[in-house]
Parts: sequence; C-alpha cells; structure tokens
Amino acid sequence: MNSQYEKAEKLKYLHNTKEILVIPNAYDAISAAVIAAEGFEAVATTSGGCAISAGYCDGENITLSEMTGIVKTICNAVSIPVSADMEAGYGVEPDEVSNTVKRTLEVGAVGLNIEDSRKNGDRVLFDYDISVARIQAARYAIDEFGIPAVLNARTDVFSTRGNNPIEEAIKRANAYLEVGADCTFVIGVSDIDIIKELANQIDGPLNILAGPESPSVIQLQSLGVQRVSFGSGFAKVAISEVRRSLRYLRESGTCDWNQGLLSQSDIKKLLGQS
Repeated sequence: MNSQYEKAEKLKYLHNTKEILVIPNAYDAISAAVIAAEGFEAVATTSGGCAISAGYCDGENITLSEMTGIVKTICNAVSIPVSADMEAGYGVEPDEVSNTVKRTLEVGAVGLNIEDSRKNGDRVLFDYDISVARIQAARYAIDEFGIPAVLNARTDVFSTRGNNPIEEAIKRANAYLEVGADCTFVIGVSDIDIIKELANQIDGPLNILAGPESPSVIQLQSLGVQRVSFGSGFAKVAISEVRRSLRYLRESGTCDWNQGLLSQSDIKKLLGQS
C-alpha cells in the first residue's frame, strides 16, 4: 500500500470482515514499527502513550501540533494503516473537531478516534446534540479531504457514571453511526453480558478497549465485537519494564537485565534503514 487512499480503504475493509480487528496502540515510531513487523495489519495510536512520550499527562495536555507531529512520525515509520487517537477533537465546537480531523489526515493518518466527553476537569459527557454534531462535522471533514478514512466515534458513558449507561451508550453509538461514524468505541466495559448487549443493539462495528479484566480476543469476537484496542497498555508495559530493569540494576549492581534485547541492527531493520 503506497497511497493514503489505499491505506484508508484497507482500514475500512478490516472493519467489515468476519474476523475481529486486533489493533495494538503505538506511542512512537519504533513501537509502531514493532507492531507492523509482528504482522498486525493496522496500528492505532494512544493519546495517553503519545502524551507520556512527550512529557505530558493524558487529557489533551499535549498540544494539537505536538500530537499531530507524533502521529506523523508514526505514519512515516510504517506502511500499514494508522488510526489516530485525537481525544475529544481539541475543542468543543464541531468546527474545532473538523479542524483537528483535517490536520490529522494531513500528516498521514487514515482513521481517527473522537471522544464525547470533556478532557479538562471532571469527566463529563458533551450534551447529546452537540456530541452528534461533532461526529457529523468529523465525517464532513473526512469526506472533504477525499479519502475513505475510518471514523471511530468513542462514547465515555461508562466512565462518567451516568444513569442507564447501557441504554445511553447504545443511543449515542447508533446516532454517531447514523451521521457518519464507521465504528463506535465504548470504553469502560469488560462484563461479557454488557458487551454482548452492546454488540447486539449497536447497528455497526463495535470497538472494545481490552485490559486485564477483559474477555479474550476470541471471546470478544464471539460476542460480536469487531475491533479490539489496548489504549496506553503497551506504553505502560515499556515504562514498567524500564523501571523494573533500573531497580534490578540498583539493587544487584549487575547488567544481566539487558540480555536478549534487540540489537542496533534489529532496530535499523524495523525502521527500514538496513
């Protein structure tokens, strides 16, 4: 796949097959390159991981320009489709979301996540009507750009502790699909029965964020889930492993913690510089 258009077509196709799309999340160029080298067909970014890699906490603390800069390095590092996590679209109003979508596509992404809750202060959902309008604006921006990029509309209903979260999540997800989302992303759920109900009642592909308490990939597929992602999980693995190795070094004074690592030659190959 050489063109952005072809990558967008590929990503959209992967959302409409019988097989669940397992899309690991990268936080920088080399983590994306590892994901591609391990045979995954697409890579997503993680807003939290990307922010952490630049010295920020999650929640749109990193600027839009800095975030799109990281997304660009990831897109340049791999030949597979890249779906970018752009949090809540860096603004409340639909035109602000539209601008974020355009700038993200301009750096090479062929998919985007847009969330429906505020990033500053308490986690509060945007009002229903503005939430739908924001997704519609994102779709218009994609269409105007001219590629079939995948719009993954995320609802944070289960993270905001509202009333009747299942009903509200289904309502919002279906509304987002009606105005142009290609996939809906419901975070904060790991219960099998809830996931099954969501998959049955949402009229389009469903993305679930997997964590330690989540069903397996095979179970998620059997429940009707079309896409599974991992958020900042792999970024936290990397950070945790560095800390573990540092503590081992300090406590033992030995260097056997760095056995079995990738060589400089291996890394060059991953980055296409061999």
